[in-house]
Amino acid sequence: MSIERREYFRVDTSLIMGWRPLSLEPADEDPLLEINQQVGQAIIEYAPEHSALAHLMTLLNNKIDAVRDELSVSENRRRKRRVNISGSGIAFNTTRVSDRGSEIEVSLLLPTTNTPIAVTAEVVTCQRVPVERNDEQEQFRLRARYQEGQDALTEQIVHFVSRIQQQILAERRHLTNPELL
Repeated sequence: MSIERREYFRVDTSLIMGWRPLSLEPADEDPLLEINQQVGQAIIEYAPEHSALAHLMTLLNNKIDAVRDELSVSENRRRKRRVNISGSGIAFNTTRVSDRGSEIEVSLLLPTTNTPIAVTAEVVTCQRVPVERNDEQEQFRLRARYQEGQDALTEQIVHFVSRIQQQILAERRHLTNPELL
């Protein structure tokens, strides 16, 4: 008898995210990519001494990214999706198929930090999801495991998952024992 033990807790939630196969280069026609990286570096640099300014810059940068993503016609753009996420991997539905073992980059906007992060992962499975109506676009359930050596990024994800899990437990506690609150 084998008992499956997970390394990290998993939660179902909604996140703003996008993904792309690593075999594809980032869009060359995106002139904001380098500027966005410079703004991100400036935020990191000024955060220790000017936390309010860094927070404001982060919010404005995220707003600009959201507008850019909304106007983008690329399949790689970030959008709000239902995901199952943990500190070791992520699963989500997509309209694009990806081969098992292929490398992808997953771009996430975690509400706990309000900063976009990009984590590389290996596709574990990508299976067709049955469609309910004939006019629906074909969907696939992509499951990926984060690659090693991204400890700072996965730590942010673990923190986010832990926070969501605490919220879920508090809601359950409130529903079963409202007098505890």
